Order: sequence, then C-alpha cells, then structure tokens
Amino acid sequence: MEPCRYGILGAGRIAARFSACFEKGLVPGARLCAVASSDPQRAARFAAEHGIARSYGSHDALLADPEIEIVYIATINSMHYDCCARAIRAGKHVLCEKPLVLTAAEARSLAQLAAEHHVFLMEAMWTRFLPAVQTARRWLEEGRIGRLRCISASLCASRDPAEYPRLFDPALGGGAFYDLGVYAFSCAQFFAGGRKLTGMVPLCVPSGTGVDGSTFLTLSYEDGLTAQLKCSIQFAADNSLLLCGEQGMIRLAPWFNWAQRAELYRIPLPGPQGWQGAQPEEVFLHETSCGFEFEAEHAAACVRAGLTESDVMPLADSIACAELFDQLEPLLHREN
Repeated sequence: MEPCRYGILGAGRIAARFSACFEKGLVPGARLCAVASSDPQRAARFAAEHGIARSYGSHDALLADPEIEIVYIATINSMHYDCCARAIRAGKHVLCEKPLVLTAAEARSLAQLAAEHHVFLMEAMWTRFLPAVQTARRWLEEGRIGRLRCISASLCASRDPAEYPRLFDPALGGGAFYDLGVYAFSCAQFFAGGRKLTGMVPLCVPSGTGVDGSTFLTLSYEDGLTAQLKCSIQFAADNSLLLCGEQGMIRLAPWFNWAQRAELYRIPLPGPQGWQGAQPEEVFLHETSCGFEFEAEHAAACVRAGLTESDVMPLADSIACAELFDQLEPLLHREN
C-alpha cells in the first residue's frame, strides 16, 4: 500500500522532533512531503535541514497541495483551533499536537467539523502510543496488579522564561498545565479505562506572568479510583507514573510522557524499604531516540483504513481534557 503523505504546519522544536522520526526511517507507513511556516525562509531552512522535498511560506499554500493527505499541526497552542479548522475544511486529515485546543467549545466544534467533512482527527498524545505505556495498559487489563486504586503522575521541568517565552505567555496558551499537565490528565483517563470522573480538587501556583507555574490536581472517579497529578515549569521532579493496585504496582519511567521502561511490582514486596528497594517482577524495556513515530504510524494506518477517529486517542478524551481546562481556567490565569 502506498505510504500516507504528511505535511507539517509549523517549523519549531516539536516539528523538528516529528520530522526526525521520518529521517530515521521509523515511520514505514508514511512519508513526510512538505512543511509550511508563515516565514518562507524559515520553512525553506527547515526543509533543507530535515530532507523535506517542499516548503511553503504560508499554511494555506500547504493545505492547497493535492499530494498532502494528513497534516501534523505543530504550531503554538493558541493557534491549534484555527489551523485544525482550516485543514479540515481543506479536506485534510489532521494529527494535532497536544493540547488539541484550549476550550471545550473548540474541541466539540472541531469534532463536529471533522465528522461533517469525513476526515480523521486526532490529538497527538504520543505518550499513549509508546510501547512501554501500551504494555502497562495490557498488564492492568490482565489484572496483574488487581483492582486499580490510585494513579500518581508527575511531570515537572524548570523552564527558563528567556528560552521558553511562550510557556509564560497567557496569550499563547502557556502555563504548566496546558503544556505538561495535559500529559498527566490524558494518561489518567487512559488508565482509568472509561471510569466516570466525579470530582476534582485543584491547587494552582501562579508564575507571576498570568499563567500557572505549577498545578497540583486530585481527581476522583466513580468506583473510588483516585489520581494525583502534578506539573510544573518552576521546578524539576521525579517524573515517573505509578499505577497502584490492590495486588501490586506498575511504574513508568524515567519520564512517563516519554516512557522507555515499564516495571511490574507484586505484593508482598520484599525488603523493609517498600517498592523503592524492591526488584520488579517483570520489566519491559523499549528505548527510542524519538518517540513520535508510534503516533505518526497509528494515524497513517487509521487514514489508510478509512477511519475518522482513533480507538487509542478518541476525540471524547480530548473533549474531556478541554472541559477540564474550562474548569481550571480561572485558576490557571492569575497574576499572583
């Protein structure tokens, strides 16, 4: 079958990481054919650096390219809705970098628009597609740790405002939760496996620039499952994810959003130091220098199969995340 043909809107850090998967030959089911930026010279430089055949000096020019089947949206958060909507109206399938959008109204609007135009739309939550994360989900479904009782996830990285100015700018969709917390919530939903979210207790720490510098969130689900999530652009932390069950634990490490390793621990744990001093019963290891190849391949396969939605990252989960954004928004955007 002919590989699916990708184009990229945006030529920044994330676009470069996505392109690297194709340069390394990690996406056999697709080809990267074009890139677009509002700056023609930047687009041309990006294409030359990453071996991309065509570059465009506007997003609309790429969207008019008849060869492009699926568009990867790699623009800043505040531009996602407009870029997705324009791509869908142009008849392109869409893989949009997380977060899909910043409000529930925008998320529902895009889902409806994609349905009307019969195109594939998926939030690029690459973490869900990593082999280690898929293995952890399989272990959970197999009952290897018994009934899941608690999810604990941390994603914290100290960011320099001079190097990452968009993260500290509310007009650009900046802030810890939009940039990092979205991973923790999406993974909590993924491992919760369809359980209904029933409650939320948030604590947001302002950065002083109008966005949250750190957010701590406790979630409750319908059967007593809880999730404890923290994210920050103000400090670093141990960024693993723990799935705690009645008969054991699963740990995703070293950074759960780019998990290379899944560890299975079973109760009773040996030694006096608990799981931290114990050896895992089973370890799954899959190292990758990129990580975006799995979502890119999945999206291409969905397009080739004529699907308009992913079963791994369904639009309902993206809408649920946007609904959470709406609830948190008054806390996320404070000066102090």
